Amino acid sequence: MQMLASSTRSAIRASRPTGSSRSSVVVRATAEAPVVDKKERKLGPLERGGTLSGDAAAGKDAGEKARAMATGVTVKPVTILQIVDGRFRDDRWIDGRWDLSQFKSAKTGEVDWDLVIDAEVARRKLLEDHPIPSINEEPVNFDTSEIPWWAWVKRFHLPEAEKLNGRAAMMGYVLALFVDSLSGAGLIEQQESFLGKLALHVCVFAILLVRTTTDLDKYKGLIDEATFYDKQWNATWDGVRRPSEAADQ
Repeated sequence: MQMLASSTRSAIRASRPTGSSRSSVVVRATAEAPVVDKKERKLGPLERGGTLSGDAAAGKDAGEKARAMATGVTVKPVTILQIVDGRFRDDRWIDGRWDLSQFKSAKTGEVDWDLVIDAEVARRKLLEDHPIPSINEEPVNFDTSEIPWWAWVKRFHLPEAEKLNGRAAMMGYVLALFVDSLSGAGLIEQQESFLGKLALHVCVFAILLVRTTTDLDKYKGLIDEATFYDKQWNATWDGVRRPSEAADQ
């Protein structure tokens, strides 16, 4: 403060005019601000790249490539579901079967059968789109029966069962309201009557048989296939007298 006051007085003396003339006095005050050492600010989690490090920084369900990049490990190129020189190639396919040790879950350490099913479905789809000849030197030893039955149920049947149950419940509720509005019979009365039980079973089995609109095309194809040979047989006799017709005459 003393230094600031002395510098202010010196500035006033320097700017005071000489003689008796009146003029404004300009006051200039100068002071040097003290230098304060600022502490370096710590980087935030986003600036540091996250709060986790190592393998955990790749994420909860990261793949092997992402985990390797997070840990700085060099990843060797892998071959996954490819046709090379007319042969099926996959690093997980060894001696004509899937190496189940490469399908183990990182959490439980047990075989993740969903991954095995995905790989087998993808392999069959690839061979369906790009057929290759079978040779005795590379037999296919893998059988889908090796996959436990509960894995199939969990993967395919349970989702379909939940979908069908929801559709049956919605259709049953709508039909029950429709019958109630027409006849005045409540839900309990409909369940106790013969016609109500019959309508319930018809609704459930209809939903089981026709789950989507594509099922209609499937049944149509089955009908065409069942009558295809009869149509083909009748087409061969167009314009030709059959022996049975000649015998009748």
